[in-house]
Amino acid sequence: MSRVKRASSFNVRESLHQANVAIKSGKLDEAKAICRRIIQHAPEHPDCHFLLAQISFDAKEFEESLQHLQNNFTRSRNKAVNKQAYYNVLNQFLLSKQYSALENGSRWLTSFMPKDGIAWDYFGLSLIEQGKFFEAHNALSVAVTYLPNNPHVLCNLGNALISLERCAEAAQFLQKAVSLAPNMVVAHNNLGNALRFIGDPKAAIESISTAIKIDPNIAYLYNNIGLAFRENSMPAVAIENYHKALALQPDLIQVYPNLIDALRQNGQVQDAIDCSQNAMEKCDQLPEFWGGFGDALREGNHLDAAIEAYVRALSFRGDSHSSFNRRIYTNLLFCLNYHPDLSAEVIYNAYHEFDVRFGQPLKSTWRPFRNARDASKRLKIGYVGPVFYNQVCKYFLIPLLEHHDREQVEIFAYAGVPFEDGTTQHYKTLVDHWIPTRELTDEQLADRIYTDQIDVLIDLAGHTNNNRLAVFARKPAPVSLHWLDYGYTTGLKAIDYYLTDTATVTNNCAHLFAEKVWCLDGPAFVYRPDTRRAELSESPASQTGIITFGSLSRSTRINHRVVKLWAAILDAMPNSRLMINSGDFKDVQVQEEMASRFMRYGIDRSRLLIGFSTPSWEVLKHIDIGLDCFPHNSGTTLLETLYMGIPFVTLTDRPSVGRIGASVLTGMGRTEWIANTEEEYAQKAIILAHDIEGLVHMRKHMRQEMESSALMDEPAFARSMEKAYRQMWQRYCEESAT
Repeated sequence: MSRVKRASSFNVRESLHQANVAIKSGKLDEAKAICRRIIQHAPEHPDCHFLLAQISFDAKEFEESLQHLQNNFTRSRNKAVNKQAYYNVLNQFLLSKQYSALENGSRWLTSFMPKDGIAWDYFGLSLIEQGKFFEAHNALSVAVTYLPNNPHVLCNLGNALISLERCAEAAQFLQKAVSLAPNMVVAHNNLGNALRFIGDPKAAIESISTAIKIDPNIAYLYNNIGLAFRENSMPAVAIENYHKALALQPDLIQVYPNLIDALRQNGQVQDAIDCSQNAMEKCDQLPEFWGGFGDALREGNHLDAAIEAYVRALSFRGDSHSSFNRRIYTNLLFCLNYHPDLSAEVIYNAYHEFDVRFGQPLKSTWRPFRNARDASKRLKIGYVGPVFYNQVCKYFLIPLLEHHDREQVEIFAYAGVPFEDGTTQHYKTLVDHWIPTRELTDEQLADRIYTDQIDVLIDLAGHTNNNRLAVFARKPAPVSLHWLDYGYTTGLKAIDYYLTDTATVTNNCAHLFAEKVWCLDGPAFVYRPDTRRAELSESPASQTGIITFGSLSRSTRINHRVVKLWAAILDAMPNSRLMINSGDFKDVQVQEEMASRFMRYGIDRSRLLIGFSTPSWEVLKHIDIGLDCFPHNSGTTLLETLYMGIPFVTLTDRPSVGRIGASVLTGMGRTEWIANTEEEYAQKAIILAHDIEGLVHMRKHMRQEMESSALMDEPAFARSMEKAYRQMWQRYCEESAT
């Protein structure tokens, strides 16, 4: 009788036991082979997938480990899963900077366990590391709802908010984090960064100093405290800390842009350029490096090279939300304004591109206005800018605010001051509503202006530091305009008007402004000098017989065309010398580089007085005749020159930055010093230099002449501005009615 052979059965439990024994003996390959056999017979067995996950993890095959854990989780009855094993894999992705894998793994876990705060925290962290800050904020906001007292979650959420420039909100979460975990270095560091961004560098220094005390061997802490010292106007201390960071971690290349910037701010412009060139090979993939290098080149008066550096910085990030890109583009426009050889049309095209890139994408945020369309009502006027402290704009803005007719206008100051001082306190007394804006995002500030129902909104900053042009691009008020600082178009079609005077523009230049040009009845500004320091003095030429020409302008205005013409004037007047004095010439190397430009035209070095001293009134006492720059004229120093009894010669050029000098002299009633050609400019300067008696007379009497002119008629200027505001508003009401 034949026997029937029975099929052999596979014992899963016994095989699992063998696999565990092999794992404990360190025989991972054997254990893996056993588990593979188990999967062939029982592909859904959760315990086998968990063992394979453990084996893969030990073999540093983390993605495979994650796949087996996911199989384990989905196949385990009652979902009693080992979350810590999953976290361990995610942590390995984080440590190895595999942020895409971290994102995929944590995203899966949040879908499988949507109430697991740790999963959401890992997910948010993966998004931060990839620069996906909006998504990171959303993920971490979920994490904090489940883990409201977890300092790591709070810290990561604060970090995401900082990246979104919502630093005031970030500080709240980070302060809670440090209270829960007083020895958490990263929380103190991130809190310091948030405080720095909202304009409290002293508190930032204190917070990051605490982090350094906890662990003095972390290089990035010295980088961040350096940033805080720099913003506290202590660039020399910042430089020391940047060097500490590099000593601890030489490959921490993000330090270099900050070091370059601090050197520049410390007056070491050539050192900043040298540092940039030495670090270029290490840093050429950092947009911040090219931005800092561009700033140093700009202040060293290398405009073409600076423009190239800025263009390189802009090439890394294409999104219209990048505040870094907006700032770099603003610096690029600054250089183009000062370029001696570019046409006005070429320069304006770059402003138009700014609007295309950063302005027009925000048009989708525009809303219908709720303001009452009453042409004769008391107007709500909003002034926006960072200028409400002791800086140069006070000479023009305070007289206007003091003379505003409060029955006609209600004044709102949206003040983004870097710090408050005595001048700030005075500003607060001149307005009806004081709204600090440093802690508000552009979107939040636009919402506030919209809610306040401002009728006429004035941008005071243009493309200067800490401007809020992104607010104006959202069009939060029915009528908007640019006035005061910067001196040229914003480039934004969202802004309705560019407010100026007839001397600054010509009839054929409308195509060079994004805004409609609106000319006041009189000058574009009124001037109130700081008379505490402006004591008159004798004419230097009357005492020495030597004519001193002078300029207090920044170096970027003194281009090759200016140098050539000024050298020709000196050559025609052997008994003369030239004084160039501004903050750009603190660096001896920069002084000598500028001197060499004149020496190429045969001007002896002894005739060139180049440097920096302050205050400007004391410098002007040693000058007989002011020489304006071109194609970008000087600004406030022209008014200071006249107020000290000193004439200046200006050359009209591009509207409107090339006609600032003409605007000043027209307001003064001294149009005879306005030249239309370089030859005429030289002739006017030489004629003035040959009339020492006239210089002596002007020294004594021109201040009174200026005080009697439209330049210093404060009530008349306020009426002129209010008339413009009213007419703009009436035009809006008429257009809205049709």
